[in-house]
Amino acid sequence: MMLKISEKYLKPLDFLFILRPTLFFPIWIITLAGYSAYFTVNGTVVWWKTIIDWQIFFNFCILTLSAGATFIFNQLQDIETDKDNQKLFLISENYIRPDLAKKIAFVLTGISLFVFLIQGLHLFFALLMFFIVWGYLYNYPPFAWKDKAIMGVIANLLGGMILFLIGWLMAGEYQSWVFIQMVPYLLAWGAVALLTTIPDQEGDANHDKNTFAVKYGEKLTIWLAASWVVIGFIIGMKINDPIITHPTMLSLPLFIIMVFTLKNEWVLRSIRFPLLFLAIILCAQFPYFFLVILINYYGAKFYYINRFNLDYPTFKVEE
Repeated sequence: MMLKISEKYLKPLDFLFILRPTLFFPIWIITLAGYSAYFTVNGTVVWWKTIIDWQIFFNFCILTLSAGATFIFNQLQDIETDKDNQKLFLISENYIRPDLAKKIAFVLTGISLFVFLIQGLHLFFALLMFFIVWGYLYNYPPFAWKDKAIMGVIANLLGGMILFLIGWLMAGEYQSWVFIQMVPYLLAWGAVALLTTIPDQEGDANHDKNTFAVKYGEKLTIWLAASWVVIGFIIGMKINDPIITHPTMLSLPLFIIMVFTLKNEWVLRSIRFPLLFLAIILCAQFPYFFLVILINYYGAKFYYINRFNLDYPTFKVEE
């Protein structure tokens, strides 16, 4: 049984949770995968690194704030859809005024870009591209890629690519090989992103959001996602990268069952568990990452249970 605390003490945390900490997990995972891949390509797969590089830790904090800013921009553009899908209450239900949320997002954007500019042009331009793609092109007209089937997928792939590249650049110098090394990671990332359009398709369709699942249906979305995971596993084996091949191998049974059952609970499992599998492998490389995941997961769960009586985040897929 989780400790209960009065709602009034949790209200200040609303300003943290408009950044959507539950979405920090994929941000951290794909970026740390890029960081890890740099060492894999350059001769040494990292295992059980217990020395903390505080510069890297600081950069991850800045990147986290950057991602939080893009999530605020997304919520500001999805207020009505979020009401229909019964999620993301803080801005859609006016717990925090939209105009104040927008100011917070712009401040975080400015601070993040300034910090990365000080560290070097490669990191700065990578982060700038991240804001352009996920902050602007993904959310705002005339582009609004999130509401378009193909461009929504491309936006998520580009976002994953940039985050992987940022992780690589945190580890060392730019090398063109990064774009080969990231392919299996992006296929796995894209597969999960495709599946996330399925649970929200009814609310999206009601607001003329032509996402991949809305336009092409659940069956094609599921088959395409599963094929990407299979291809990602094969490429990961080909380039001899154990960090992606192990989690994709563990994920394959989930995707196979999903393909043959086409049931929503298996869609949800195929969304939630592959990232967990990759996170576990990364924790074997960087054990303190486990503490970060644990604190964020149970901190978010504590907040949502006490603030909204909502059991979230969760790995449950059925009652």
